[in-house]
Amino acid sequence: MYKILKAEKLAEKIFLMDVEAPRVARSCQPGEFVIVKMDEKGERIPLTICDFDREKGTVTIVFQIVGASTLKMSELKAGDAFQDFVGPLGQPSEFVKEDLEEVKKRKYLFVAGGVGTAPVYPQVKWMKQHGIDVDVIVGAKNKDLLILEDMMKEQAGNLYITTDDGSYVRKGMVTEVIKDW
Repeated sequence: MYKILKAEKLAEKIFLMDVEAPRVARSCQPGEFVIVKMDEKGERIPLTICDFDREKGTVTIVFQIVGASTLKMSELKAGDAFQDFVGPLGQPSEFVKEDLEEVKKRKYLFVAGGVGTAPVYPQVKWMKQHGIDVDVIVGAKNKDLLILEDMMKEQAGNLYITTDDGSYVRKGMVTEVIKDW
């Protein structure tokens, strides 16, 4: 069993969980994912690894309610557990495998929106840990749907935020920031 250490609602239908999974935390990289299963009858749900702490043995996942299984998952609390937490799966982001000095020569811009901010975060964090400042644009339909802002601010060289309705920072799509750039 994989104990949930933290369960938090980030926005309407979007949730974050820290899960005790030392083996996964020890070997995961930005860009990889896990598959979770709540119980023996539950379906297998693939989820991006949003963050990890190798020392604490934890993996952070972010998910959005899109059906019955993720609705049930959103009701889990700290102290509950997943029956299965399989990973890391997939391939790390390409730059993780490249020569670090070559990576440092490039300029990076990450663009994320809504729940898609979760897979961008570990990549931006990896960059900062390796001495690379990157620019990040995060968009959301409105301020209430913006997630991981504080975490991203800590890691990004420059963080630009847009909301479709103008309820926070800049009105418009992320593409408008790119055009202005």
